[in-house]
Amino acid sequence: MFFKREINTPKTIGVLVSGGDCAGLNATVRAITHHATKTFNWRVIGIQRGYWGMWVRPLQTIELTPDVCDHQWVSSGGTFLRSNKNYHAPTFADGGKTFPNLDEAFCNAYNTLGLDAIVIIGGDGSFNKLNQIHDFYNKTKKKGDHNEVNFIAIPKTIDNDVAYTDLAIGHETALDVVIEAIDNIQFTAESHDRVMVVEVMGRDAGHIALKAGVASGADAILIPEIPYNMDDLAKHIERVYQSPQRHAIVVVAESVKTPDGEHLRGTIGDEEQTRYRGIGENLASRLKEKVSADVRFVSLGHVQRGGRPRVKDRLLANRFGVHAVDLIAKKQFNRVIVVVNGKMADIHISEVANVLQTVDVKGEMVHVAKSLGIYLGSI
Repeated sequence: MFFKREINTPKTIGVLVSGGDCAGLNATVRAITHHATKTFNWRVIGIQRGYWGMWVRPLQTIELTPDVCDHQWVSSGGTFLRSNKNYHAPTFADGGKTFPNLDEAFCNAYNTLGLDAIVIIGGDGSFNKLNQIHDFYNKTKKKGDHNEVNFIAIPKTIDNDVAYTDLAIGHETALDVVIEAIDNIQFTAESHDRVMVVEVMGRDAGHIALKAGVASGADAILIPEIPYNMDDLAKHIERVYQSPQRHAIVVVAESVKTPDGEHLRGTIGDEEQTRYRGIGENLASRLKEKVSADVRFVSLGHVQRGGRPRVKDRLLANRFGVHAVDLIAKKQFNRVIVVVNGKMADIHISEVANVLQTVDVKGEMVHVAKSLGIYLGSI
């Protein structure tokens, strides 16, 4: 059952960050808070630790004001609101007896807080959950019920795999971090005549590996969208190594399969979900058997999520935040904000949910990489 709430004047809106962290999240929350409070005199409530903050009782919230979201929020990495990537098993104070249904728990929290709308800053997993909540509400609301659960979604992910948007918050900064790291690895590879295999994030999309590999002068780039042959890769690397260059860089996305067609996964600590990890080490070991060079591997790991947001992410974060508040003011709800050809647009959540944006193998960036003589696999 839904709690009945009164219509507040001025409006009260919530802000929630869900999923993996990245650079630019604090700047987005700050933009939402400043625009909502200064332009419209609305109240802004921050939800702590993602969806978890709406599921547990008591609710995990913080009042957001311009004084709280000061200038440091523009330049700080991570998320001051904290986040949570577990969409299935929150720990309830009463053992989950009050709200065994997480979608119902979210809707009740929404009404308990007296929200007129909530902004969800997340990636594809977060949006899938949001679409599920949206469907749940539409199926269970009573006839004549005017207490709508209204939301606006803002894409953030270093992987840039949210559908229908050219960019998501965090992607550009992650690219800068990866490129800087590969530049440093180039120096040591050259100094010792080595082949370095660099594993980068990206989950099931190869955007980070492809762009960073091209930008850093890599000799081979392996992404999940393009199959490869181990012998062909080894021959290419050996040719590079036997040239005056005498070293090579191989950039591999974490979700690339082994030559045997397997995904390598693992867990850390008490994680309930397995993660892609290990393909870099696996490929380095196999390459070592096929080339005359000394082969080493590096996994950049979570350093790719960290760091201060670069200027592109800071500007994008502010644009997303302002546009989200504008949509709420216009009562245009249940939309995901996207960037299309450099301009802000928005589409319904149902169009984005469960759709993954992968690398276009016929796109410009793949063409550029091939034209530069980079090994990309069987294409």
